[in-house]
Amino acid sequence: MNTHRESAGQVLWIGFEAEEWDGQLESLLRTIRPGGVIFFQRNIQNAEQFQGLVRRVAGFLLDNSGLPPFLAVDLEGGLVDRFREVLAPLASVRQAVQAGMARELGRMAGREAAFFSLNVDFAPVLDVGSAESESVLGSRTAGESAEQVARFGEEFLAGLAESGVLGCGKHFPGLGSGCLDSHLAMPRIEKDATQLWEHDLLPFRSLASRLPMVMVAHAAYPGLEAEASSGDRRSQSLPASLSRQIVSGLLTQRIGYEGLVLSDDLEMGGVLEGRTVGEAAVAAIEAGCDMLLVCRRADYVQAAFEAIVRQAERDAAFRTAVDTAAQRVIRARQQLADPLSNRMPDGETLRGEIQALAAEIERRLSREARKEIKA
Repeated sequence: MNTHRESAGQVLWIGFEAEEWDGQLESLLRTIRPGGVIFFQRNIQNAEQFQGLVRRVAGFLLDNSGLPPFLAVDLEGGLVDRFREVLAPLASVRQAVQAGMARELGRMAGREAAFFSLNVDFAPVLDVGSAESESVLGSRTAGESAEQVARFGEEFLAGLAESGVLGCGKHFPGLGSGCLDSHLAMPRIEKDATQLWEHDLLPFRSLASRLPMVMVAHAAYPGLEAEASSGDRRSQSLPASLSRQIVSGLLTQRIGYEGLVLSDDLEMGGVLEGRTVGEAAVAAIEAGCDMLLVCRRADYVQAAFEAIVRQAERDAAFRTAVDTAAQRVIRARQQLADPLSNRMPDGETLRGEIQALAAEIERRLSREARKEIKA
């Protein structure tokens, strides 16, 4: 990279408030030049408006860098479905798995993302469900069997790929045993390292060679930290997203993951307990993350950006880490298709396909329910 500021922009994946292109959004994108942008329901009025917004953002970043940007959405189905109002509701992960249609769910999510010129879906959820997390994760998980979750993830990723959309496994090393929502506070997963390796980590280990990206959770794993740090209690309260032991030591080195590593949103309560967003951004890079999500507030985006730049200017080791991450992001972006060349399908046809999938899943679930009653 040419400057610290260019490298800092590459490693940021940002969101924003607006529904329309305006001077404030243009200024933010021109200043940060982020490697990726994430869109939310707050950015959507209707299908035509959102298509135009995505393409305007994509074109601006493409013109400024010469590289297609990452353009993402959270589209899992069920509870997490940004397009339910402008297209049609997408079935939940749990429903699709029970109906034996995980690949079809991934395929439809990919078609929806591609319809809006998006190239990344922050899914599949690879958390292994449990009674503890049911109130938080619910139908977002494929089930309580690690093997079942791994099979779901493989099928969902294959479905996404059919539309040229990249998936992202989340939330490493697994939120399935947590009972707090990391958007609000930091969960603490009280399992030892062996239990986590054999159960919660199995889907991530199984799919390591297939996942383009992995998102790291804002949850503490004292069992993993204790194993790696010889009992250093200070590290046992770190969120995984800021832990060198978990990101670099476990994910990259022990599991051998070679794709992009993302922090979860640095605006979340689970990571901002006792630190600023700038401090969290620096710590996440030091832990080994390649890209950092800052998903809403422009002042937080700017604070994270400036903190990375300042630290790069005064710390040679950190500067190397940022430049290395930025180069990894650039290589990945070079493999992306031009989002402006996407030929969009007809919206009504796509809406009908989503509804047909939901109807087929419901039919299969009803058939299985009747079988159970007869048995």
